[in-house]
Amino acid sequence: MSTEKTDTLQIDHDLQVRLLAIAERTGHSVPELAETVLRSYADDAEREQAEFAEDESRWQRYLETGSAIPFDSIKGKLHRLAAEAARRADPQ
Repeated sequence: MSTEKTDTLQIDHDLQVRLLAIAERTGHSVPELAETVLRSYADDAEREQAEFAEDESRWQRYLETGSAIPFDSIKGKLHRLAAEAARRADPQ
């Protein structure tokens, strides 16, 4: 974790107690726990933003070309992937 400290975060007493209990159970300090949680949230938010941009790009491409993959092709591919995953999970 970073040693650089910036702004202070005000947390109400009840949440402080809960965070302290979680931090103690996991062997971390509350600041370490908070940084981990905030970093995870930022990662998720950035990933969501990138996925939205990709979805928007694909939608615009569809609007321009009208080209799409038929549902039955996608359904077949998903069934094949599921069957292969099942075989790998249970290699008898």
